[in-house]
Amino acid sequence: MPLHLDPLSRRRFLGGSAVLVLSPFLRDSATAAESETWALLSDTHIAADRTTVVRGAVNMADHLQRVVAEVLAEKDSLAGVIIDGDCAYLDGKAEDYATLIELLAPLREAGLPIHFTMGNHDDREKIAAALGEATGEPPVAGKRCTLIETPLANWILLDSLRYVNQVEGEFGADQLAWIARLLDAHPDKPAILVGHHNPQFLPPDVPGEEKPKITGILDTESFFETIRPRPSAKAYIYGHSHAWKLKQEEDGLHQVNLPTTAYVFNAAHPSGWVRATVTAGGLSLELRSLDPSHPGHGKTHDLAWR
Repeated sequence: MPLHLDPLSRRRFLGGSAVLVLSPFLRDSATAAESETWALLSDTHIAADRTTVVRGAVNMADHLQRVVAEVLAEKDSLAGVIIDGDCAYLDGKAEDYATLIELLAPLREAGLPIHFTMGNHDDREKIAAALGEATGEPPVAGKRCTLIETPLANWILLDSLRYVNQVEGEFGADQLAWIARLLDAHPDKPAILVGHHNPQFLPPDVPGEEKPKITGILDTESFFETIRPRPSAKAYIYGHSHAWKLKQEEDGLHQVNLPTTAYVFNAAHPSGWVRATVTAGGLSLELRSLDPSHPGHGKTHDLAWR
């Protein structure tokens, strides 16, 4: 089953494994032909108890409430919201998701659809139970992945969860085959892939040297071998490392590391969200830091499709 929260005012349209849930803004074909804008969040880490504080002074529920308020102020220009995994605090408790849904309620009431991916601190069955509405058979057994079709792009939401509350992630052969089929079926439409875990290319084995700890995608090589030869794959967006950074491969493929909504691991990085606008020629990303004094706050990065 895909993982979504419908706007409270209407139902979703389902077609196989694809979901099309658009705000009134995107349903205006004249506007949609020019651009579509999404609010991208990651690593919300919501605990059941809204007063939970970590890393000295960070209240995750307070951070998310502030982000929700900012997104709400721009609701009329948004197609929807994507939360890129680690929705729950540590091990995906049912109570964590109940609190998360309460915090997101203003967005649903405003007519914005909300889509989720799975992170290593999430639990597939518990979040599905919390969201409550079955949306058909998953396109890949054991994975909660989704195709969101919009006028300007195919958003492919991936499931990199391997084990709950263990750091590494994995797509798996079946999900990689599904990705390949989607990209082959739509060779001329830009595809933006979204998964929680970061790529981690491992160095060759050296006798006597300890192998690096795997904290990202176990099957990174296979994932990139799947998407690189397919030119419709334009960007891979991920979270997990609580950092904000951009990278472009020599072949034109973009990598985007979303900032955390919650706490950072490095004080130089922002917490907040990203306003992502798709056009026919690329993707424009604007950082919205919860600390407006952060040097990256409000800056826009234009990623061109090749």
